[in-house]
Amino acid sequence: MAVAANIHPGTQNEAPAGDPAETVLFQMDGNPMPPLADAGYVPVGRNQRLRYARFVARRSPRRGTILLLSGRNETIEKLFETIKDLGAIGFDVVTFDWRGQGGSSRLLRNRNKGYLDSFDTWRDDIEAIFKSVVLPDCHAPYYVLAHSSGALAALYAGPNMLTRASRMVLLSPFVGFGPLPLPPQWVGRIAHWLVALGFGSMRMWGKAKPADRQPFVTNRLTSDAARYARNRKLAEERPDLSLGGPAVAWVAAASRAIARVNSPSHYSQVKTPTLFVIAGSDQVVSAPAGVRLANAMRSAASVTVDGARHELLQEADLFREQALAAVDAFFRED
Repeated sequence: MAVAANIHPGTQNEAPAGDPAETVLFQMDGNPMPPLADAGYVPVGRNQRLRYARFVARRSPRRGTILLLSGRNETIEKLFETIKDLGAIGFDVVTFDWRGQGGSSRLLRNRNKGYLDSFDTWRDDIEAIFKSVVLPDCHAPYYVLAHSSGALAALYAGPNMLTRASRMVLLSPFVGFGPLPLPPQWVGRIAHWLVALGFGSMRMWGKAKPADRQPFVTNRLTSDAARYARNRKLAEERPDLSLGGPAVAWVAAASRAIARVNSPSHYSQVKTPTLFVIAGSDQVVSAPAGVRLANAMRSAASVTVDGARHELLQEADLFREQALAAVDAFFRED
């Protein structure tokens, strides 16, 4: 059951139910909210909840519903521009904040740490949103559009997706670690050892506080200065919705999930037609790993946006429009 609720800065875990859905989300100049159907919370786990929002298409005929899965440290608000664009080509959109980030329940007392003990949690989040929001309230057919670690979660849940989604598009999928000081296999091993020693909640890398953002010229996420500035302003105005660097347990969980989705015994069970959209200049996740996995999967194919950085939906128009065109074309084939 989904319930509407109000968010107040810094106190979203005690928000009262029954207030207007628009107040669940945060608007600011330069980042207006698309046409909203409803928003609120879905209960999950033990006294936990997911903040979700459902948006309506801006044109007819309506082509179905996209479940939009964000990456680590992304929020519903960061996706407003993309949701507007998807609505303009006929799609309703449902999206949510994963457990452990955004306006959903955090998993540590220290809200700044990006913590996750297993991608089973995010797989269960996907299922909860389907059962509580998508299946009862949204127009079929259903599609999945996922970015980065959201794409990893979609593949992790992939064997169950055939009964849920007609097609999936995975943008800059996190199926292999990007450039790191150590070989990727050692990153997972070290994180696993640290978790076993009781250091799972320790920050693995990155900034301690959400407001600690690097300047545009050194960022690896996007070549678009305006969109980078908008997202930085969002994080500065609502630091309670953002995270610092990932915790050791998050890295260990991601490493296990990456190993699983790259296993033939797993990906052979992913029957949903899937398109991998690879960012050609990705310095956050491994672009070659995405191409290799797409080639290995019978149900998948890949395209590469040459020159694009990791955040394809936040990139310069030259790259972003190519990614959105690939989404539009692939979903039209259904």
